[in-house]
Amino acid sequence: MSAIEIKENFYWTGLIDRDIKSVDLIFNPVNGVTYNSYLLKSPGANVLFDAPPFRCFDEFIGNINSVCAVTELKYVIITHVSPDNAASIEKITSLAPQAKLMASANALAFLKDFSGREFDCVSVADGQLLKLEGNKIKFLDVPFAGWPDTIFVHIDKINVLLSGLSFGAYFGGKAGDDGFQDAYREYFQKLLLTYKSYIRYALNRIKPFDINVICPLFGPVLDEDAQKYTGLYEEWSSAALKREKALAVIVYASAYGHTRELAGKITEGVKLETDAEIKTYDIMSSDPSQVLRDMEEADGILPGSPTVNGDALPEIMRLLMQMNSIAHGGKAAGAFGSYVWSGEAPDMLMSRLNMLKMDTVEPALKMKQQGPADFEQALDYGKRFGRKLNEVWKKRSRAVSGKTRWLCTVCGEVFDGALPPDKCPVCNAGKEAFVEYSQGMLTFRDNKKLKTVIIGSGAAAIAAAEAIRARNRRASIDIYTRENIMPYYRPLLTKGLAEKVNSAEYFIKPPHFFEEKKINIHAGSEVSSIDAADKKIVLSDGSSVEFDKLLITAGARCFIPPFQGALLPEVIALREQSDFDSLMKIISGGPKKAVIIGGGLLGLETAYSLFMMKHEVTVLEACPVILPRQLDKDGAAILEASIEENSNVILRKNIFVDEILGTDKVIGVKTRMNEIIPCDLVIISAGIRSNFELAKNAGLDVDRAVTVNEKMLTSHPDIYAAGDCASFNSRIDGVWETAIEQGKVAGANMTGDDVSYKNKIFGATFNAFGTGLFSIGELGTDEKAEYLNVSFKNDLKKIYRKFFFKKRILSGGILLGDLSTTASLLHGVVNGFDVEKAEDCKLL
Repeated sequence: MSAIEIKENFYWTGLIDRDIKSVDLIFNPVNGVTYNSYLLKSPGANVLFDAPPFRCFDEFIGNINSVCAVTELKYVIITHVSPDNAASIEKITSLAPQAKLMASANALAFLKDFSGREFDCVSVADGQLLKLEGNKIKFLDVPFAGWPDTIFVHIDKINVLLSGLSFGAYFGGKAGDDGFQDAYREYFQKLLLTYKSYIRYALNRIKPFDINVICPLFGPVLDEDAQKYTGLYEEWSSAALKREKALAVIVYASAYGHTRELAGKITEGVKLETDAEIKTYDIMSSDPSQVLRDMEEADGILPGSPTVNGDALPEIMRLLMQMNSIAHGGKAAGAFGSYVWSGEAPDMLMSRLNMLKMDTVEPALKMKQQGPADFEQALDYGKRFGRKLNEVWKKRSRAVSGKTRWLCTVCGEVFDGALPPDKCPVCNAGKEAFVEYSQGMLTFRDNKKLKTVIIGSGAAAIAAAEAIRARNRRASIDIYTRENIMPYYRPLLTKGLAEKVNSAEYFIKPPHFFEEKKINIHAGSEVSSIDAADKKIVLSDGSSVEFDKLLITAGARCFIPPFQGALLPEVIALREQSDFDSLMKIISGGPKKAVIIGGGLLGLETAYSLFMMKHEVTVLEACPVILPRQLDKDGAAILEASIEENSNVILRKNIFVDEILGTDKVIGVKTRMNEIIPCDLVIISAGIRSNFELAKNAGLDVDRAVTVNEKMLTSHPDIYAAGDCASFNSRIDGVWETAIEQGKVAGANMTGDDVSYKNKIFGATFNAFGTGLFSIGELGTDEKAEYLNVSFKNDLKKIYRKFFFKKRILSGGILLGDLSTTASLLHGVVNGFDVEKAEDCKLL
């Protein structure tokens, strides 16, 4: 079958596999399956959309060539990647090396995993436009509208929607043929029903478009009455009426009645803590399909089984095996059961619940059937489950938008995406530090004309701009920065030394974000002074800009100790993109001997990057241990052992630098002990100093930084400050996380809202040298206080955990080597968990 023209210059280049009898082991198509691909002919830019399985590649490439030569493709756009089509995508890109591959970040990650190689590709952002001559292609991020990597693509001129896994069917005929409606519904029920909230989000995203044709990955092109098929999805994905209280399902099997009695006592305990609706089922006399439906809607699930022959009863295990982490992940869960000789069943159930990423109450409850039963344990377990159910209900009762956002619990930055990032680009925390983010509803709006000006383009500036725009659609927002670059993640500078960082990861927002939000970025525009009386700023070229409200986010600079030789060109303090460029120019000339002054987090991260680039690195730390603010003596020893084992980086402690040697270039450093350490590169990581000079010269109050109150307001009623240049309660955090929070508060108050800033506790993270570290809070440093310390150490695996309880309240903790409890530790410190609560949250 050759290509078919669907609309003018838009072709179907797919094929029909008549021989296939089974798909994903759960579909049995009777007339084959249509695998779709499409091609848009546009002057100077032919675009291919999607690809079929590789077994059909020869027919597929013939269909492309019947429209245009494969070498004439300029773009290859993919709405979904699977093991089935990955090889076809890889082959197309090799036959058309001139074509730019475009897909979601998740799709590109999947493609790399499936193919085992890198691609010349572009990760598309939500709302991004690809402008062609005569056509505009818009990308819509619709995660879990089938799979985490799914995007929709809309072509405006011809009103075509490429819908990926949505609106499809495993069917080999036309939409009007007998059997299609059944196949269309079966496809939705088996593949998409679990993702119904995400489907509704996707449906809302396409409502503004007048779609004439829907082009799915599988099944017939829907080129007649497209609204009929979107309407069916609306009907099938409609959420159940919102419940007014939580729902819990307790389901059990009982051989002699003991597990049934446990279920009853657990139910009593749950009712003591919550007014939730509780549905209890004996699976041996209940309809499993009804139980599964209730479990899908429930906020908490408690399965129970006796132990029979060292195993859980299959009737209960079958229920759990039909659950999945998308539909049930995050729900409250627990497990219980009785036994005579051994009690493996509850643990087996709990293992499955943990695999489903449910919020479990551990350990599982298991009681021996011997003598009079003591049901106090069951009552207590029910109470603990009830408390957990209340917590989960508060989260789940908020409206589900279908757009997934992820909060890094370490630094507070929020990221869009179907899946959490593998690592936070801000603080380097791993995937385990992310939780799903639900933004609170804004109650303040004021669309009066307002001219806002922001000095600086870092975290505080962008957070403030977002806060302003969220509250005022008419306000003008102008950001002035002396750097000739769009706003970027400064913490990624060290990572970028040793590995390629793509633009989607490096820049805080994609360019179209600022265009859509009407936020004007004036790159390369340095502010030379502030005229507070006349409310205007003066730029270095002499021009001036008036403001109604001004925010100063001038940031900070690296502290350079007054060493002799500190101005030599090979002495670098890595703070800005220009510093990065200078450093890369120096090290590109071949292997260097580098000395890093400062063994803090940034110094060690830089050391690791340089080591990965095959440079010789020596770290000089003035303290007797590395990371003295993040580790105790035992933890520091384990980290030092990891550095020694996984690199040739030399760590020197109790070393004070006296001079940097060299006349025209660096040749070494001299210590206070008159030791000379030869080197040809020096990187200084010795803290920061706030940039408060603009504010001071404008007559604002300063004290090591710009003094602000809880509104982020300076001593001038219309000038605010936030981030590294601001001092709140005489405290300058100097971290990205604080800048974000202060920027949000400043931006809100600039519009007239009333929001206050409070100092927060943020953790520190480190991932390098084959290990990872998370540290937070007070680590037993109060000499007048008594601490209860709980620690665990495994020297072989280099795992170390230590928790500090001050007056039995969790004040801080260290995780080294195993960071799986990062979010729980942070939550515990921030909320002041006692020992018992820490045990409930699986910290101890």
